[in-house]
Amino acid sequence: MKMIGITQLLYLCLLSYMIQIEEINRKFNDELLQQIEGLLPKDHTYRLGMPSEILQSAQIPDLPIELRASRLSDKAMQETHPFDLREIMDLPKAVQNPLAIFRSATHLGHYVVMTKLEHGEKNFIVALQANRHKENILINDIRSIYPKNNRQLINWIDETLLEYVDKQKMVEWFSKQQSNSAEVRKLFNHVAKVIQNFENAKF
Repeated sequence: MKMIGITQLLYLCLLSYMIQIEEINRKFNDELLQQIEGLLPKDHTYRLGMPSEILQSAQIPDLPIELRASRLSDKAMQETHPFDLREIMDLPKAVQNPLAIFRSATHLGHYVVMTKLEHGEKNFIVALQANRHKENILINDIRSIYPKNNRQLINWIDETLLEYVDKQKMVEWFSKQQSNSAEVRKLFNHVAKVIQNFENAKF
């Protein structure tokens, strides 16, 4: 029997994960369309898969990621930051491969995932509570999702709440940020250096 090399084994594991997340993403999009059309049961729970290595490197535990459809509906209709459900198509892939991850400044075990999904000039963030009890199991529970003011995201970086950052994608994101304020531009430059010097945990 031919032995499989470590490189081949890693490739097969990565391929298996990619196939799995594509299927999870496809199912999420199908169910989201059902919710938009009013055909999804109100007690439905979206399942976004197990955390990627990126999420786990930011201290998010290896537990199922879930989002209740009723919570998603409530968040989409909030007066402060309403959004169209179609804007969060491909949410599982966006969460699993984020632009950045922040720890909560106020709640231990809570994290904020910055995604590439956009609402105008804002990016969608996902607020996640790790190790939440659901019946007799533990899950990573998505407590909120909405488009976040980009200035606040920059402030979180400045406040050293960063747990993970995709440096290349964030450089592209920063290139889109504009301001006529010298003070804000100075903050942009400072935060860009913070990102450049940030060391992601190895995974």
